[in-house]
Amino acid sequence: MKKQQRDNLLISFFKEKEKYKTLAEYFVRLIRDDPSAPKESIHTILYRIKDESRLIEKIDQENMNSEFDITPITHKNFHERIGDIIGIRIICLRLSDIVKVEAYLKFLVEENLLKFIQKPDYKRSFVLPIGLGKVSPQNINLQYSGYSSIHYQIKLGENSDVSETFKSIQIELQLRTILEEAWGEIDHKYRYSYSRIGEAFPEHIHSGFYNLSAYLQAAAMQAEQLCREVEAHRLTKSLKLKRNKKRSGSPEYESKEQINGPVDPLEVSSALKSVLEETFGFKPTARTLTYIIKRLNKLEYSQRSKRFFHKIFTKRRLNEFRNIYQEVFKRDPFTNDNNRNIDIINAVNFALFDEIEGTMVATEGLRSTLKWRKDRLSI
Repeated sequence: MKKQQRDNLLISFFKEKEKYKTLAEYFVRLIRDDPSAPKESIHTILYRIKDESRLIEKIDQENMNSEFDITPITHKNFHERIGDIIGIRIICLRLSDIVKVEAYLKFLVEENLLKFIQKPDYKRSFVLPIGLGKVSPQNINLQYSGYSSIHYQIKLGENSDVSETFKSIQIELQLRTILEEAWGEIDHKYRYSYSRIGEAFPEHIHSGFYNLSAYLQAAAMQAEQLCREVEAHRLTKSLKLKRNKKRSGSPEYESKEQINGPVDPLEVSSALKSVLEETFGFKPTARTLTYIIKRLNKLEYSQRSKRFFHKIFTKRRLNEFRNIYQEVFKRDPFTNDNNRNIDIINAVNFALFDEIEGTMVATEGLRSTLKWRKDRLSI
Protein backbone atom coordinates (compact mmCIF):
# COMPACT_ATOMS: atom_id res chain seq x y z
CA MET A 1 0.00 0.00 0.00
CA LYS A 2 1.34 3.41 -0.96
CA LYS A 3 1.95 5.97 1.79
CA GLN A 4 -0.85 8.30 0.66
CA GLN A 5 -3.33 5.42 0.57
CA ARG A 6 -2.20 4.29 4.01
CA ASP A 7 -2.49 7.79 5.45
CA ASN A 8 -5.98 8.27 4.02
CA LEU A 9 -7.10 4.93 5.40
CA LEU A 10 -5.70 5.57 8.88
CA ILE A 11 -7.26 9.05 9.04
CA SER A 12 -10.63 7.60 8.07
CA PHE A 13 -10.26 4.78 10.60
CA PHE A 14 -9.34 7.10 13.47
CA LYS A 15 -12.32 9.33 12.68
CA GLU A 16 -14.65 6.31 12.97
CA LYS A 17 -12.91 4.56 15.87
CA GLU A 18 -14.99 6.18 18.61
CA LYS A 19 -18.14 5.13 16.77
CA TYR A 20 -16.93 1.52 16.65
CA LYS A 21 -16.20 1.60 20.37
CA THR A 22 -19.65 3.05 21.14
CA LEU A 23 -21.36 0.33 19.08
CA ALA A 24 -19.32 -2.44 20.72
CA GLU A 25 -20.17 -1.15 24.20
CA TYR A 26 -23.84 -0.89 23.23
CA PHE A 27 -23.93 -4.54 22.11
CA VAL A 28 -22.23 -5.77 25.28
CA ARG A 29 -24.67 -3.70 27.34
CA LEU A 30 -27.61 -5.04 25.33
CA ILE A 31 -26.86 -8.57 26.54
CA ARG A 32 -25.72 -7.68 30.06
CA ASP A 33 -28.82 -5.57 30.71
CA ASP A 34 -31.37 -7.84 29.02
CA PRO A 35 -33.28 -9.65 31.81
CA SER A 36 -34.13 -12.45 29.37
CA ALA A 37 -30.50 -13.12 28.44
CA PRO A 38 -29.13 -16.46 29.75
CA LYS A 39 -26.73 -14.75 32.17
CA GLU A 40 -26.20 -17.97 34.11
CA SER A 41 -24.69 -19.39 30.90
CA ILE A 42 -22.37 -16.45 30.16
CA HIS A 43 -19.05 -16.16 31.96
CA THR A 44 -17.59 -13.11 30.21
CA ILE A 45 -18.36 -10.73 27.33
CA LEU A 46 -15.37 -8.99 25.76
CA TYR A 47 -14.93 -6.65 22.82
CA ARG A 48 -12.02 -5.28 20.84
CA ILE A 49 -11.57 -2.80 18.01
CA LYS A 50 -9.12 -4.02 15.37
CA ASP A 51 -5.62 -2.64 15.75
CA GLU A 52 -4.76 -0.19 12.96
CA SER A 53 -1.56 -2.03 11.95
CA ARG A 54 -3.48 -5.32 11.71
CA LEU A 55 -6.19 -3.55 9.71
CA ILE A 56 -3.63 -2.27 7.18
CA GLU A 57 -2.06 -5.72 6.99
CA LYS A 58 -5.44 -7.37 6.37
CA ILE A 59 -6.45 -4.84 3.69
CA ASP A 60 -3.14 -5.35 1.87
CA GLN A 61 -3.65 -9.10 2.01
CA GLU A 62 -7.27 -8.87 0.79
CA ASN A 63 -6.32 -6.60 -2.11
CA MET A 64 -3.48 -8.91 -3.18
CA ASN A 65 -5.71 -11.99 -3.08
CA SER A 66 -8.74 -10.41 -4.80
CA GLU A 67 -9.57 -10.82 -8.47
CA PHE A 68 -8.77 -8.00 -10.87
CA ASP A 69 -12.44 -7.22 -11.47
CA ILE A 70 -13.15 -6.62 -7.76
CA THR A 71 -12.94 -3.05 -6.51
CA PRO A 72 -9.93 -2.66 -4.18
CA ILE A 73 -10.47 -1.90 -0.51
CA THR A 74 -9.82 1.80 0.17
CA HIS A 75 -10.40 4.41 2.87
CA LYS A 76 -13.87 4.96 1.38
CA ASN A 77 -15.17 1.38 1.56
CA PHE A 78 -13.05 -0.48 4.15
CA HIS A 79 -15.80 -0.34 6.81
CA GLU A 80 -18.12 -2.21 4.43
CA ARG A 81 -15.57 -4.75 3.20
CA ILE A 82 -13.78 -5.62 6.47
CA GLY A 83 -16.24 -7.49 8.66
CA ASP A 84 -14.21 -7.85 11.86
CA ILE A 85 -13.24 -4.27 12.71
CA ILE A 86 -15.44 -4.79 15.77
CA GLY A 87 -14.96 -8.13 17.49
CA ILE A 88 -17.15 -9.32 20.37
CA ARG A 89 -16.55 -12.55 22.24
CA ILE A 90 -19.00 -14.38 24.50
CA ILE A 91 -17.27 -16.91 26.74
CA CYS A 92 -19.15 -19.73 28.48
CA LEU A 93 -18.06 -22.14 31.20
CA ARG A 94 -19.77 -25.23 29.79
CA LEU A 95 -20.48 -26.80 26.41
CA SER A 96 -24.22 -26.85 27.19
CA ASP A 97 -24.06 -23.10 27.90
CA ILE A 98 -23.07 -22.58 24.26
CA VAL A 99 -26.37 -24.15 23.15
CA LYS A 100 -28.36 -21.82 25.42
CA VAL A 101 -26.59 -18.70 24.15
CA GLU A 102 -27.10 -19.85 20.54
CA ALA A 103 -30.84 -20.16 21.21
CA TYR A 104 -30.89 -16.68 22.76
CA LEU A 105 -29.17 -15.15 19.72
CA LYS A 106 -31.77 -16.79 17.47
CA PHE A 107 -34.51 -15.16 19.57
CA LEU A 108 -32.87 -11.75 19.00
CA VAL A 109 -32.84 -12.43 15.25
CA GLU A 110 -36.51 -13.47 15.28
CA GLU A 111 -37.37 -10.16 16.95
CA ASN A 112 -35.21 -8.30 14.41
CA LEU A 113 -32.92 -6.94 17.10
CA LEU A 114 -30.03 -8.69 15.33
CA LYS A 115 -29.34 -9.76 11.75
CA PHE A 116 -27.17 -12.69 10.75
CA ILE A 117 -25.32 -11.56 7.63
CA GLN A 118 -24.32 -15.17 7.07
CA LYS A 119 -24.99 -18.46 8.84
CA PRO A 120 -22.88 -19.22 11.94
CA ASP A 121 -19.49 -20.66 11.08
CA TYR A 122 -18.63 -23.59 13.35
CA LYS A 123 -14.85 -23.81 13.65
CA ARG A 124 -13.87 -26.80 15.72
CA SER A 125 -10.39 -27.60 16.93
CA PHE A 126 -11.06 -31.33 16.81
CA VAL A 127 -13.74 -33.93 16.20
CA LEU A 128 -14.75 -35.92 19.26
CA PRO A 129 -16.73 -38.99 18.11
CA ILE A 130 -18.84 -39.37 21.28
CA GLY A 131 -21.87 -37.61 22.69
CA LEU A 132 -22.08 -35.56 25.87
CA GLY A 133 -22.21 -37.78 28.93
CA LYS A 134 -20.91 -40.89 27.12
CA VAL A 135 -17.86 -42.85 28.20
CA SER A 136 -14.93 -42.20 25.86
CA PRO A 137 -13.39 -45.34 24.31
CA GLN A 138 -9.75 -46.23 24.88
CA ASN A 139 -8.81 -45.83 21.19
CA ILE A 140 -10.46 -42.42 20.75
CA ASN A 141 -9.23 -40.49 17.71
CA LEU A 142 -8.90 -36.73 18.22
CA GLN A 143 -8.52 -35.01 14.85
CA TYR A 144 -7.32 -31.40 14.87
CA SER A 145 -8.90 -29.22 12.21
CA GLY A 146 -7.91 -25.67 13.10
CA TYR A 147 -9.19 -22.72 15.12
CA SER A 148 -12.01 -23.37 17.59
CA SER A 149 -15.04 -21.11 18.01
CA ILE A 150 -18.48 -20.33 16.61
CA HIS A 151 -18.33 -17.22 14.44
CA TYR A 152 -21.25 -14.97 13.56
CA GLN A 153 -21.21 -12.04 11.15
CA ILE A 154 -23.96 -9.74 12.40
CA LYS A 155 -25.52 -6.27 12.29
CA LEU A 156 -28.03 -4.69 14.62
CA GLY A 157 -31.59 -5.16 13.36
CA GLU A 158 -34.29 -2.66 12.49
CA ASN A 159 -35.97 -3.03 15.90
CA SER A 160 -32.82 -2.12 17.85
CA ASP A 161 -32.93 1.33 19.45
CA VAL A 162 -29.95 2.79 17.59
CA SER A 163 -29.58 5.20 14.69
CA GLU A 164 -29.42 3.96 11.10
CA THR A 165 -25.69 4.76 11.00
CA PHE A 166 -24.95 2.10 13.59
CA LYS A 167 -27.25 -0.47 11.97
CA SER A 168 -25.03 -0.51 8.88
CA ILE A 169 -21.82 -1.54 10.70
CA GLN A 170 -20.79 -5.20 10.74
CA ILE A 171 -19.71 -7.01 13.92
CA GLU A 172 -17.87 -10.30 14.22
CA LEU A 173 -19.29 -12.22 17.17
CA GLN A 174 -17.47 -15.25 18.58
CA LEU A 175 -18.98 -17.80 20.96
CA ARG A 176 -16.69 -20.24 22.76
CA THR A 177 -16.03 -22.05 26.03
CA ILE A 178 -13.53 -20.82 28.58
CA LEU A 179 -11.19 -23.72 27.75
CA GLU A 180 -11.32 -22.85 24.04
CA GLU A 181 -10.55 -19.27 25.06
CA ALA A 182 -7.54 -20.42 27.08
CA TRP A 183 -6.11 -22.36 24.16
CA GLY A 184 -6.82 -19.54 21.70
CA GLU A 185 -5.05 -16.95 23.84
CA ILE A 186 -1.98 -19.14 24.40
CA ASP A 187 -1.79 -20.15 20.73
CA HIS A 188 -2.23 -16.56 19.50
CA LYS A 189 0.53 -15.15 21.70
CA TYR A 190 3.15 -17.88 21.30
CA ARG A 191 2.52 -19.43 17.88
CA TYR A 192 -0.07 -17.84 15.59
CA SER A 193 1.12 -14.21 15.79
CA TYR A 194 4.65 -15.27 14.78
CA SER A 195 3.52 -17.73 12.13
CA ARG A 196 1.35 -15.02 10.56
CA ILE A 197 4.38 -12.83 9.85
CA GLY A 198 6.31 -15.72 8.31
CA GLU A 199 8.36 -17.12 11.18
CA ALA A 200 8.81 -20.88 10.79
CA PHE A 201 8.54 -23.29 13.72
CA PRO A 202 9.54 -26.96 13.88
CA GLU A 203 6.65 -29.32 13.24
CA HIS A 204 6.72 -30.65 16.81
CA ILE A 205 5.72 -27.19 18.11
CA HIS A 206 2.71 -27.03 15.81
CA SER A 207 1.66 -30.56 16.71
CA GLY A 208 2.18 -29.77 20.40
CA PHE A 209 -0.28 -26.89 20.20
CA TYR A 210 -2.76 -29.11 18.36
CA ASN A 211 -2.42 -31.76 21.07
CA LEU A 212 -2.98 -29.11 23.75
CA SER A 213 -6.19 -28.11 22.01
CA ALA A 214 -7.39 -31.72 21.98
CA TYR A 215 -6.59 -32.13 25.68
CA LEU A 216 -8.54 -28.99 26.56
CA GLN A 217 -11.50 -30.02 24.42
CA ALA A 218 -11.56 -33.42 26.11
CA ALA A 219 -11.38 -31.57 29.44
CA ALA A 220 -14.41 -29.52 28.35
CA MET A 221 -16.35 -32.75 27.81
CA GLN A 222 -15.30 -33.98 31.24
CA ALA A 223 -16.26 -30.63 32.83
CA GLU A 224 -19.72 -30.84 31.24
CA GLN A 225 -20.23 -34.36 32.59
CA LEU A 226 -19.13 -33.34 36.10
CA CYS A 227 -21.46 -30.31 36.05
CA ARG A 228 -24.37 -32.54 35.05
CA GLU A 229 -23.56 -34.97 37.84
CA VAL A 230 -23.52 -32.12 40.37
CA GLU A 231 -26.90 -30.89 39.09
CA ALA A 232 -28.39 -34.39 39.21
CA HIS A 233 -27.11 -34.87 42.77
CA ARG A 234 -28.58 -31.55 43.95
CA LEU A 235 -31.91 -32.25 42.23
CA THR A 236 -32.17 -35.70 43.85
CA LYS A 237 -31.37 -34.19 47.24
CA SER A 238 -33.95 -31.43 46.73
CA LEU A 239 -36.68 -33.90 45.71
CA LYS A 240 -36.04 -36.01 48.81
CA LEU A 241 -36.40 -32.94 51.03
CA LYS A 242 -39.65 -31.96 49.32
CA ARG A 243 -41.09 -35.45 49.66
CA ASN A 244 -40.22 -35.45 53.36
CA LYS A 245 -41.92 -32.07 53.79
CA LYS A 246 -44.99 -33.35 52.00
CA ARG A 247 -45.22 -36.36 54.30
CA SER A 248 -44.96 -34.05 57.31
CA GLY A 249 -47.91 -31.90 56.21
CA SER A 250 -46.66 -29.50 53.50
CA PRO A 251 -49.12 -28.20 50.84
CA GLU A 252 -50.65 -30.83 48.58
CA TYR A 253 -49.53 -29.11 45.39
CA GLU A 254 -46.64 -30.84 43.66
CA SER A 255 -45.23 -29.14 40.57
CA LYS A 256 -43.97 -30.74 37.37
CA GLU A 257 -40.52 -29.58 38.44
CA GLN A 258 -40.76 -31.62 41.64
CA ILE A 259 -41.61 -34.74 39.65
CA ASN A 260 -39.51 -34.47 36.53
CA GLY A 261 -36.88 -31.82 37.30
CA PRO A 262 -36.73 -28.24 35.95
CA VAL A 263 -39.44 -27.36 33.46
CA ASP A 264 -38.23 -26.62 29.95
CA PRO A 265 -38.68 -22.83 29.50
CA LEU A 266 -40.08 -23.41 26.02
CA GLU A 267 -42.82 -25.75 27.32
CA VAL A 268 -44.94 -22.85 28.53
CA SER A 269 -48.28 -23.87 30.03
CA SER A 270 -51.35 -22.84 28.04
CA ALA A 271 -52.80 -21.31 31.21
CA LEU A 272 -49.89 -18.90 31.61
CA LYS A 273 -49.88 -17.99 27.91
CA SER A 274 -53.59 -17.28 28.01
CA VAL A 275 -53.38 -15.07 31.11
CA LEU A 276 -50.44 -13.07 29.75
CA GLU A 277 -52.25 -12.40 26.46
CA GLU A 278 -55.47 -11.44 28.29
CA THR A 279 -53.61 -9.19 30.73
CA PHE A 280 -51.35 -7.33 28.31
CA GLY A 281 -53.33 -7.52 25.06
CA PHE A 282 -50.69 -9.13 22.84
CA LYS A 283 -48.57 -12.27 22.55
CA PRO A 284 -45.16 -12.04 24.26
CA THR A 285 -42.20 -13.20 22.19
CA ALA A 286 -40.59 -16.60 22.76
CA ARG A 287 -37.63 -14.86 24.42
CA THR A 288 -39.94 -13.09 26.89
CA LEU A 289 -41.86 -16.29 27.64
CA THR A 290 -38.57 -18.09 28.25
CA TYR A 291 -37.55 -15.51 30.82
CA ILE A 292 -40.94 -15.51 32.57
CA ILE A 293 -41.01 -19.31 32.79
CA LYS A 294 -37.50 -19.35 34.28
CA ARG A 295 -38.63 -16.83 36.92
CA LEU A 296 -41.73 -18.84 37.71
CA ASN A 297 -39.77 -22.11 37.82
CA LYS A 298 -37.63 -20.72 40.64
CA LEU A 299 -40.80 -19.97 42.58
CA GLU A 300 -42.43 -23.29 41.58
CA TYR A 301 -45.27 -21.35 39.97
CA SER A 302 -44.82 -22.36 36.34
CA GLN A 303 -47.37 -25.19 36.17
CA ARG A 304 -50.13 -23.56 38.23
CA SER A 305 -53.70 -23.06 37.05
CA LYS A 306 -55.17 -20.17 35.08
CA ARG A 307 -57.02 -19.08 38.22
CA PHE A 308 -53.73 -18.88 40.13
CA PHE A 309 -52.13 -16.64 37.48
CA HIS A 310 -55.17 -14.35 37.46
CA LYS A 311 -54.60 -13.89 41.21
CA ILE A 312 -51.00 -12.83 40.49
CA PHE A 313 -51.63 -10.52 37.53
CA THR A 314 -54.53 -8.53 38.98
CA LYS A 315 -56.01 -5.29 37.64
CA ARG A 316 -54.85 -3.50 40.78
CA ARG A 317 -51.24 -4.50 40.20
CA LEU A 318 -51.43 -3.69 36.50
CA ASN A 319 -52.86 -0.24 37.29
CA GLU A 320 -50.13 0.39 39.88
CA PHE A 321 -47.55 -0.65 37.31
CA ARG A 322 -49.05 1.76 34.75
CA ASN A 323 -49.06 4.64 37.25
CA ILE A 324 -45.40 4.21 38.18
CA TYR A 325 -44.45 3.72 34.52
CA GLN A 326 -46.25 6.95 33.54
CA GLU A 327 -44.56 8.75 36.45
CA VAL A 328 -41.10 7.78 35.16
CA PHE A 329 -41.54 7.77 31.36
CA LYS A 330 -44.42 10.26 30.95
CA ARG A 331 -46.22 7.80 28.66
CA ASP A 332 -48.18 4.56 28.83
CA PRO A 333 -46.46 1.16 28.89
CA PHE A 334 -46.87 -1.41 26.09
CA THR A 335 -47.37 1.30 23.42
CA ASN A 336 -43.92 1.06 21.83
CA ASP A 337 -43.51 -2.15 19.79
CA ASN A 338 -39.76 -2.23 20.39
CA ASN A 339 -40.11 -1.96 24.18
CA ARG A 340 -43.34 -3.70 25.03
CA ASN A 341 -41.75 -7.07 25.80
CA ILE A 342 -39.37 -5.53 28.31
CA ASP A 343 -42.44 -3.72 29.70
CA ILE A 344 -44.10 -7.13 30.21
CA ILE A 345 -41.01 -8.41 32.03
CA ASN A 346 -41.01 -5.37 34.33
CA ALA A 347 -44.76 -5.80 34.96
CA VAL A 348 -44.42 -9.53 35.74
CA ASN A 349 -41.52 -8.90 38.12
CA PHE A 350 -43.54 -6.16 39.83
CA ALA A 351 -46.52 -8.50 40.30
CA LEU A 352 -44.31 -11.29 41.68
CA PHE A 353 -42.51 -8.93 44.08
CA ASP A 354 -45.87 -7.57 45.23
CA GLU A 355 -47.09 -11.12 45.86
CA ILE A 356 -43.97 -12.23 47.74
CA GLU A 357 -42.45 -9.11 49.32
CA GLY A 358 -45.37 -6.72 49.58
CA THR A 359 -46.43 -3.51 47.84
CA MET A 360 -43.86 -1.11 49.35
CA VAL A 361 -40.86 -3.21 48.30
CA ALA A 362 -42.37 -3.94 44.86
CA THR A 363 -43.15 -0.26 44.24
CA GLU A 364 -39.67 0.98 45.11
CA GLY A 365 -38.05 -1.86 43.17
CA LEU A 366 -40.08 -1.03 40.06
CA ARG A 367 -39.43 2.69 40.33
CA SER A 368 -35.68 2.03 40.62
CA THR A 369 -35.70 -0.36 37.63
CA LEU A 370 -37.64 2.04 35.39
CA LYS A 371 -35.43 5.01 36.30
CA TRP A 372 -32.40 2.90 35.43
CA ARG A 373 -34.01 2.06 32.07
CA LYS A 374 -34.69 5.73 31.39
CA ASP A 375 -31.15 6.81 32.28
CA ARG A 376 -29.55 4.07 30.21
CA LEU A 377 -27.62 5.56 27.35
CA SER A 378 -28.81 4.98 23.81
CA ILE A 379 -26.71 5.50 20.69
